[in-house]
Amino acid sequence: MLKFFEQLTLDLMITSVIVGMLYAFVRCKLGKTCGIIFLSGGGFAVASSVFVAILKNTNRDLKLPFWNSFTYVLLSILVIASLVLILLTVLWLAVRRWRRLSRYPVTAAAVVVTFTAVVNGLPNVLAYPFNFDLQGNSVFSTDFLYRLIGLLLGFALVLVMCIAAYKTVKKASDALSVIFIDLAVFVGAFSVLGRWLQLMLQLQIIRQNRDRDLFKLVFPILQFVNNHQDLFIFGAMACVALLAVIQFVRNLHVRGEYDNPAQKRKLRAAMRNIRRWACVVLACAILGTVNLTVVHAINNKKPVEAPVEQCEMDNDNLYVDFSQVDDGHLHRFAYNTDKGVEIRFIVIKKPNSSSYGVGLDACDICGEAGYFEREGQIVCKRCDVVMNINTIGFKGGCNPIVIDYEVKDGRIIVPIEGLVLHERKFK
Repeated sequence: MLKFFEQLTLDLMITSVIVGMLYAFVRCKLGKTCGIIFLSGGGFAVASSVFVAILKNTNRDLKLPFWNSFTYVLLSILVIASLVLILLTVLWLAVRRWRRLSRYPVTAAAVVVTFTAVVNGLPNVLAYPFNFDLQGNSVFSTDFLYRLIGLLLGFALVLVMCIAAYKTVKKASDALSVIFIDLAVFVGAFSVLGRWLQLMLQLQIIRQNRDRDLFKLVFPILQFVNNHQDLFIFGAMACVALLAVIQFVRNLHVRGEYDNPAQKRKLRAAMRNIRRWACVVLACAILGTVNLTVVHAINNKKPVEAPVEQCEMDNDNLYVDFSQVDDGHLHRFAYNTDKGVEIRFIVIKKPNSSSYGVGLDACDICGEAGYFEREGQIVCKRCDVVMNINTIGFKGGCNPIVIDYEVKDGRIIVPIEGLVLHERKFK
């Protein structure tokens, strides 16, 4: 659940901030007609994202080079449109007599930025459900429900942030709106710069051997941006959060003119509404920060592995006494081959049964990643799929690879010859 909650924040938080701020600017500063144009462009962006998501996950004829080219063109337009939008908004603010003439070019640039940003991020999010039903789990399983809840929580967070950003910019002054919108758009454009440069290298628009000086210039930028995506999300949230703080402080006391107590109460109510939305922005920013720090740490916490235990061994077999493994927890054993390869296998007593689940500490899908125990469940380290303990020892899915063994005289006997057959799995 937390994995999808974090990932959705990574994919859409910057976009939600930019879209909310841009719509407020276009709708409230440029006029209702411009607002309708912006909404139409946003609706087309969502529809296009749905189409791209379906195409990516259903049409296998479209190969990686096609998607790389498509993404490169999309990001190129996003970067260029962002720079144009920043320039146009500055001119709109600085030259008042041009405001009426420039509102449609500004709206057009805002629509292009919104379209490319949404189509760049939303299809990835819409593709999450294709990954919910991992390794044969049913859509009615608890795992599927948890993942769906994580997805919905992420959507709720970015949607509330988008609305709160809109409400905050809506009542801000022209100068504050332009300053913080341009900062957010710049952060958004810079956040995709790493992927854009990476695609240039993959498509050989920039070649390492031919363009050595250019490669030396762009590679550090590519590396920094791709390795510090969190910084740009924090930057986007900081843009709207700082504006929210300014709006909150500016609306602590009544400063407008009023002729009677009723007008004063109305003014106070409007100011109170601005402060509330400022608080919502700050709450979303705090939650987003917690998501990218605390939740990220939880998602990437290394599992506690069962240690490799000693067991009796001769030239032909390994012998595991029932007394070593009758506690119902995961136990790990290993055999070191002549080539120095450690072949691990696991043993666990099945719940409400006298039988044992025995198999390699590896599977055909995830390789030698192995398994760990979490809250009484056996989980694959790589794909985080929970095993049904009762099916360990049977083929299929992400279950441990089946090995030969027999139960005799209170011991589990594992032939060494059968283990060596799987030596390649652990290289």
